Amino acid sequence: MNDTDDAAFASKLLKALPTQAVSSALEARILADFDHLALGRGKGWMARFAAGWGDLLWPGAPLWQPASLLALSLVVGLTAGAFVPSSTAATGVTTDQTYAAADTSSVMDLYEDL
Repeated sequence: MNDTDDAAFASKLLKALPTQAVSSALEARILADFDHLALGRGKGWMARFAAGWGDLLWPGAPLWQPASLLALSLVVGLTAGAFVPSSTAATGVTTDQTYAAADTSSVMDLYEDL
């Protein structure tokens, strides 16, 4: 089977299912919950500021998700910086050689005519 056959099968299956209307009590309860959440979010300027930055970082997610991801990446970065040796320490290059390599010209003259 390919994707077209799967889509046609799913479409036929969904059309065969009976529909059932949502009760007005359930609809009213869901809408009341949305209103309650909307009133609770706008408590102060700090909450609006945090929500605005949270939406910029990770749209549609609670603020704790981007904050925890940032904290995790900070921990991983600090751990890697503390425990992974640098390339100069691994090769035994001294700081004098490092400065000499950094002070050289960045021009690559393959024919040595410059």
